[in-house]
Amino acid sequence: MATVKDIARLAGVSPTTVSWALNGTRPVREETRKRILEAVKLLNYHPKMSARSLRAGKVFSIGIYLVNTDLNLRFVDYAFQLTAGACHVLGSAGYSVQFDIITLENLDVLSKKALEHSVDGMLIMPQFLGVSSYLNQALPKDFPVVYLQRDPTFEVPNCVAVDQAKGVKLVIEHLWHCGHRELALITGPSRHVDSLQRIEAARTYCRKFGMHVKDAWTYEGLFDVDGGQKGMELLLAEPERPSVVFCFNDYMAIGALRQAMLTGVQVPQEISLVGFDDIAVADAMVPALTTVRQPWFELGVRSAEKLMALLNDEHHRGQTETAMISPALIQRDSVRRCAR
Repeated sequence: MATVKDIARLAGVSPTTVSWALNGTRPVREETRKRILEAVKLLNYHPKMSARSLRAGKVFSIGIYLVNTDLNLRFVDYAFQLTAGACHVLGSAGYSVQFDIITLENLDVLSKKALEHSVDGMLIMPQFLGVSSYLNQALPKDFPVVYLQRDPTFEVPNCVAVDQAKGVKLVIEHLWHCGHRELALITGPSRHVDSLQRIEAARTYCRKFGMHVKDAWTYEGLFDVDGGQKGMELLLAEPERPSVVFCFNDYMAIGALRQAMLTGVQVPQEISLVGFDDIAVADAMVPALTTVRQPWFELGVRSAEKLMALLNDEHHRGQTETAMISPALIQRDSVRRCAR
């Protein structure tokens, strides 16, 4: 009977590379992957489940899946912290982790993975409106899944998420106490679940605190540097300027700061700036960025703990439960106090 070593010898690669190619745990060059698959076919190789997996009826692997418009991880560096938190829990329980980006056009891959039992459970960041409701229908009803974002238009059975509305409230309260009354928003895509929650919360708390947001002071970007720069360019071209710009992530705040510098507008002396996420470079910006810290590692830990509870108790899989994690406001140097 053929072994992984036999496959490696015939394909001219290491046994580790064979394992990566067959399990999808690491990227392998397409040419190498084809050689490995040809060797598998020639030797009629069939991988066996380990004795532990056979006894338990599990593969002892969990999938962490980020739904995105493309395969680019450039502006989603939080994925590392999230996965690290999940691995902290899952690894100690004897589970390996598969991380992957799933495009909106490829959502059926997740139901296929569930039906083929390639993973025992999933942690999913749906990102966009409609994804949670689609997957809730597409995935087997008894398959353990925890969603890591809340879709305000659809309630999933099990969700652990950062409280986006609370993060916005912290920002609006801080700006109001600093004397700001005119606010501009550079938002993410309106179909993004986090951006939608932040938009709704911003409107709610601006009304509550009596802060003014003109329609011309709201720009929808793509959660990237270019979106922030374009938004700030349009805001600075307005005949009336707000006293502060609230960007819905730190990358857009970087772009907004760059445009202010190119235009000769000083931050925070002439216009204040706030971000969201607290990425690693936020503290290194000049001025250092006031922002909302999202507890990504804790989200990974809490969601993995929830998934482990589902794996160990089938009776709770259909119960609807949402756990919210509080973010924190990080005050730095990009917001000035206004005289009132």
